Amino acid sequence: MSIINRRNAMVGWATWTLVKKTAAMKAKRAAPTRSDNGSSKRKKAVKAGAAAAAVTGAVVFWRARHRDSTDHDSLAAEDLDAPIE
Repeated sequence: MSIINRRNAMVGWATWTLVKKTAAMKAKRAAPTRSDNGSSKRKKAVKAGAAAAAVTGAVVFWRARHRDSTDHDSLAAEDLDAPIE
């Protein structure tokens, strides 16, 4: 007898559906309402912080890539005893 059959598939599907609906209802109850005065300011602060982090990350990544490409060229030129241009 196999573990994977239609009956177990239906029981699993029904259980999963029930769990998803229950979790959605609990999340909806736990969500803050719009009457919370500080929530819009908090959201703006989080968005500004995320934007600043993204810009900082992009600048650091770009500078690291730029620095690595020039460092490799200079190291290769030193290894060959060729003049650096």
